[in-house]
Amino acid sequence: MELVERPAARATGSALRPLAQLLLDATFDRPGVFSDELGRVTGEELWEAGLLHRVTPAVARAVRGWSEVPEAWRAPLEVGRNRQMLRHLRALEDLKVLGAALDRAGIAWVVVKGATLASVVWPHADMREYYDLDLLVQPAAFRDAVEIVEAEGGRLLDRNWPALRASRRGELAMVGRHGTHVDLHWHLAVAPSVRRAFALDVDAMLARRRHRELSATSVPMLDPEDQALHVAVHAAQAGANRLMWLADAYYAAQQVDWDVLCDRSRAARAEVPVALVLDRAYRVAGEPGVPHPGFERAAAGSWGRLARARDARHPFPGLPGDPRLGGAVYSAARASVVASAGHLVALHARARRDGWRHRTGRDVAWPLQQDVPDAGARDAYFAAAASGERR
Repeated sequence: MELVERPAARATGSALRPLAQLLLDATFDRPGVFSDELGRVTGEELWEAGLLHRVTPAVARAVRGWSEVPEAWRAPLEVGRNRQMLRHLRALEDLKVLGAALDRAGIAWVVVKGATLASVVWPHADMREYYDLDLLVQPAAFRDAVEIVEAEGGRLLDRNWPALRASRRGELAMVGRHGTHVDLHWHLAVAPSVRRAFALDVDAMLARRRHRELSATSVPMLDPEDQALHVAVHAAQAGANRLMWLADAYYAAQQVDWDVLCDRSRAARAEVPVALVLDRAYRVAGEPGVPHPGFERAAAGSWGRLARARDARHPFPGLPGDPRLGGAVYSAARASVVASAGHLVALHARARRDGWRHRTGRDVAWPLQQDVPDAGARDAYFAAAASGERR
């Protein structure tokens, strides 16, 4: 993917601050320009901005050959890059162990998100930051998959079975033999509300999986269209407010058949959020918009116009300390304006409630990683997973 010749990105037509432009250039693999103003950015400011957008390794790679780089930048950037490469190598080792065990058991699975995006979607494996190894297994075999991870030296972190039964989360947090945090999924939509909103067919995705080379090992991954659909829906639910998530969608889109992606997005009732994320990603990358008429129509609809108007008021990417860094307009995007507006109201109400609980010390959240044995709740949770329930 050669992006060097693309124009410098402008989300709104107004000039970005030098640090924001550096993050953007590094994320989209473009040569940046050093300036005196950029030179006044401290190492701490650079580090915090990289963490916010999860692109510190990309920045480290982009400025490695600059003679003008302030000395205060070098240590934090190298630390960020080296830590990511160590996480990546450790994740690959746990992937080899767990993948081989799942294959021996005859369980259909794919690796999603971090490891695959860094290795086969982004231009270079040392650009994308990630912390977890995400594996999706067929829902009917989820309980067996958990036992396999444990048999291979892993352990469960989520052990509050009454809370898990109540939450009906589509994943369990685990740790692999080599210390990698493993998110073992029986569904790509973790929250039941997202499963209700978007009809992501996990079994069909697993049936379409393809094997790709990952560090000299052939591993199963989602096909290009399912991968792009997944990362765009994930980005939307997260607020589409980090450069890493937008770059995931942008780079994944370079490998798709657009008509197939549009058809699958429409079938999943996810055409609007996918269109909005791709539209923002392409605009941030300096391109006029999504190169497909179906997605362009969806992005130009009422909710898309709201998202674009919001971007015009608050140029992207924002930096630490900026107001309005959230992305509720993107998180709320649903198939219709009415559904989107209703979800936006619910998001704001939840934010106010959570803020009130935090301020008053009345946060009653029950940590999922508290050890609360309950055989009945455990069985109920795994039964829900096996059914692939979307409630």
